[in-house]
Amino acid sequence: MSPRASRRSDPDGVSPVEPVPARAATDAGGQVHRALAILELLGDPESRGLGVVGGPEAPTSFGVVEIARTLGRDKSQVSRLLRLLADAGFVERESGTLRYRIGTRLFSLGVRSVGRRLRDEADALVEREAALLGERVEVCVRSGGSAMTVSTAAPESELRAVGWVGRTVPLSCTAGGRALLFDLDTPAVARLMVPEGLAQNGPGAPRSLDELVVRIGEDRARGWSLARHEMDRGLESVGAPVRDAAGAIVAAVTVSGPDSRIDPVLAEVSTGALRAAGDLSAALGWGTGPTSPPATGPPSRPPRQRRPPNPPAATPARPPTAPPSRKEGVS
Repeated sequence: MSPRASRRSDPDGVSPVEPVPARAATDAGGQVHRALAILELLGDPESRGLGVVGGPEAPTSFGVVEIARTLGRDKSQVSRLLRLLADAGFVERESGTLRYRIGTRLFSLGVRSVGRRLRDEADALVEREAALLGERVEVCVRSGGSAMTVSTAAPESELRAVGWVGRTVPLSCTAGGRALLFDLDTPAVARLMVPEGLAQNGPGAPRSLDELVVRIGEDRARGWSLARHEMDRGLESVGAPVRDAAGAIVAAVTVSGPDSRIDPVLAEVSTGALRAAGDLSAALGWGTGPTSPPATGPPSRPPRQRRPPNPPAATPARPPTAPPSRKEGVS
């Protein structure tokens, strides 16, 4: 056996894996970082000052020279990486041009990832907030003209109901539903709501499109939505929108319960809904990250005790006693 062959085999006949030279490993790592920089640039060109024209017609595709100049890389190196990324489906080359844009494969991976991440994070979040706020907490998404619950939790086991996940409620007369409409203008709301009509479940529900638009405006200005007696008499709910990495509203967090319990602590409940929506948005890539306790950690303060629905009966007052005399040492 030649010396070369003996070096490549052991006595058991198994060939060991030869180590990758350090320089080759460094080059491969550099290639990965350069490819990621290209994807990040194409996905968010404005952050690098590329393609900003100050209007809605800002370009979404860029040439090799633009990309190489912005990244400070060699043009031939960038061109080679773009071809590799295009072969894998992560970028696309526009037909008839020499310009590249983010590919459908990367977009599809991102959309599926956001959906899975939303459900995973929502399950932990509703459990935490239900324990903190002492009321039912839900995360819902828009499904046509309805809001569909994807995750829910209640503070007490006896209040849990089978079938809450997957339940749909109207957008127009629920706090979560209206939070999902914050980014829509009046024509878009009309296109969504008019074909199905406005649901009028409770006595406080909006009775016309104009009234619905006014309430959405009030909710939007407040930063969170409020629905009193809209879905059902005596029911009060607060909702806050959840945004993805691009800033689009993809879900809403809702806290609901009897108005006798929610009204006295409305400020606390609305703050909790905003905190939960902010944490969930941060988990989906929006903003700089949550400033409140992490969704997986323990509550930062004791859970709020529920108020009884009706105050206890007053105990008979004791007859007033006579004040002590000066002889007893009280002046």
